Amino acid sequence: NHLFPVENNGLGFGGADSHPSHFTLELGFSDSLSGEVKPRILLMGLRRSGKSSIQKVVFHKMSPNETLFLESTNKICREDVSSSSFVSFQIWDFPGQIDFFDPSFDYEMIFRGTGALIFVIDSQDDYVEALSRLHLTVTRAYKVNPDISFEVFIHKVDGLSDDHKIEKQRDIHKRANDDLADAGLEKIHLSFYLTSIYDHSIFEAFSKVVQKLIPQLPTLENLLNIFISNSGIEKAFLFDVVSKIYIATDSSPVDMQTYELCCDMIDVVIDISCIYGEAGLPYDKESMAIIHLNNTTVMYLKEVTKFLAMVCFLRKESFERKGLIDYNFHCFKRAIQEVFDVRLKVQQNRKLLSQRRWSKLTSMSNGAASNPH
Repeated sequence: NHLFPVENNGLGFGGADSHPSHFTLELGFSDSLSGEVKPRILLMGLRRSGKSSIQKVVFHKMSPNETLFLESTNKICREDVSSSSFVSFQIWDFPGQIDFFDPSFDYEMIFRGTGALIFVIDSQDDYVEALSRLHLTVTRAYKVNPDISFEVFIHKVDGLSDDHKIEKQRDIHKRANDDLADAGLEKIHLSFYLTSIYDHSIFEAFSKVVQKLIPQLPTLENLLNIFISNSGIEKAFLFDVVSKIYIATDSSPVDMQTYELCCDMIDVVIDISCIYGEAGLPYDKESMAIIHLNNTTVMYLKEVTKFLAMVCFLRKESFERKGLIDYNFHCFKRAIQEVFDVRLKVQQNRKLLSQRRWSKLTSMSNGAASNPH
């Protein structure tokens, strides 16, 4: 395996305060005894396309204006994101100026353990070269790992009019898919998102990417559907409080304005708790908030786990049955815990199996060494 320098930033609940350390890492990335192999998300794209800014805003809580002072990335940066029960993955930020298909790099090892590949295109720049690089990256990655989810972020759209945004998306979508069709690779599916760090579009896009990496997603959606249908609720989201990524929602369509209100509500709850709550505990099992909007809609936030919150939208008259809603929420919370317990048990069994396999291989190699022919 080839070696190259990597910057590692371990992110937990206090991700913004983590201290980076430099080390050299083999391209295998995963420990055979860890039990769980975290899905990997690759952030790729040309230089200055906004990859590092996305990472800093979503996972480090950096203000969008502060990203203007970020230096261009010149090394691979790794983030371990494990801030909730269901959101647990690695993000690898690749510098745009490095050719990862140079013979000195083993790109097969890079793509083999990857769950999603996000390719960032600067919508305000000429994207002919970006589309060429996208095609090369996607085709190489697909040959190594056909299960990768390919996501294209058409980024920096905040400076474009709505008509111009749609036009850009249509043009990039057509060109990218035409390139794949010409290469006989129509079966490769690309998902396209219009994103900006100056609004909530980047959080919504990342939410949809992360959801594809959650094997329990159908179960979570089904539980939310049962909960809202029995509680008179119009819409419900399950949020990762730290990143404001929603990891699941019910089957009704997501409205961008609704999602933005949820993000604002989480910010309000955390900010007020930081001022008036217990020191060091801005969010705990007692966290709860109710906001009455001026259109007879009520927003209701409840703690689900240490890092997850449910945010619901319902009519004022439905909220009069708060006792029923709280009882149904208690049942929902218990079901979520059961899903998590099953996941934990699977991980423990995997770890035990890996340890046994490793022990068997070790004993076999020791036996072969002590009995040479």
